[in-house]
Amino acid sequence: MKPSKNSCSFTSCALAIFALVACSSNQKQYKEKQASSTVQKSSSDKERYKGSYSNLNSKASVEEVRTLLSAYLDQDSVDKFLGLVTDYDSIVGSVGLTGDFSTFKKTDYNVEKISDLWTKKKGDFVGTNCRINSYTLLKNRIEIPKMKADSELLFVDNDAIDKGKIFDEADKKAFNILYSRVPTEATTDVKVHTKKMEEYFSHFKFNENARMLSVIVHDNLDGNTLFVGHVGVLVPAKDGYLFVEKLTFEEPYQAIKFATKEDVYKYLETKYQDYTGEGLAKPFIMDNEKWVEMK
Repeated sequence: MKPSKNSCSFTSCALAIFALVACSSNQKQYKEKQASSTVQKSSSDKERYKGSYSNLNSKASVEEVRTLLSAYLDQDSVDKFLGLVTDYDSIVGSVGLTGDFSTFKKTDYNVEKISDLWTKKKGDFVGTNCRINSYTLLKNRIEIPKMKADSELLFVDNDAIDKGKIFDEADKKAFNILYSRVPTEATTDVKVHTKKMEEYFSHFKFNENARMLSVIVHDNLDGNTLFVGHVGVLVPAKDGYLFVEKLTFEEPYQAIKFATKEDVYKYLETKYQDYTGEGLAKPFIMDNEKWVEMK
C-alpha cells in the first residue's frame, strides 16, 4: 500500500525514515525530530563546522550563486534551477527566508505557513524537493546508464515532475535510475550497505567539480533497500565550497558556504544522524560514487 503525501500508515520505527526518504511534502510527522537535529544544536556541534548560508531570497544572493554554479555546470541547468528557486521564494519568501549570506544558525522554518502560501498559489502541485533540484543541476554533468530502476519510493517525486512539467520523458527515466532503490542485506553493518551503493553508483560517471553529495538511508518496509534520502550539489568556491540543497518539498532552498569538504560532511552527518530505527543501519554519506567514512 502506498501512503499519501499527507499521511503514512507505517510502524513508528519506520515513520521517520519514510518522512526523510520521500523528502516529505508534509513535515509534521518529524518536525520535532528535525528541529532537534538541525545546525548548531549544541556547543559541541558549533565546534564541528562553521559556515554562512542564504535561502537565496535576494537578487544579490541569486547572482552570487549563479556565478559559482556556472563555473562548473552548464548555463541552461543553472538557469532552470534558479528559476525554480525564484518561483519558490516569490511565493513563500516572506516567511523568514534570508537573502544575503549570514552566519549559519539553527534553521527551523514555519512549514505550516509556507504550506498555506504555496497551496493557495499552486494547488495540488507540491513543488520540488532535493532530488529534483539536484538532478536539474547535474543532469548534463552525469552520465547515467540505461538500467532497470526501482522507483517505488519516488512516486511523490514523479507526481510532482508530471504536474509541474519539470522533465521530459528521457530525463524522467534518467532521474528514476539515478535515485533508484538499491537492494541490500538485513544488517545494521553500515559497511555492507556502503559497498552496495558504491557498486550501484560505479555504473555512473560523475563530475569531479560539481559533486553529488547524498545521504543514504536503509529501509526495510518492503524488503531491505537503500535510498537517496537527501541530496545536494557541492562546487568549489572562493576560500572553500558552496553546497546547495532544497530541504524538502515544503522547506526552502539553502546555499551554504563551508571552508572544507569535511565541514559539509559533518553538517550532513549531524542533520540526519537520527533518521534510523530498530534493525536499520544508520544513514551514511556518499560523495559522488564513494562512501565518506566519518571519523
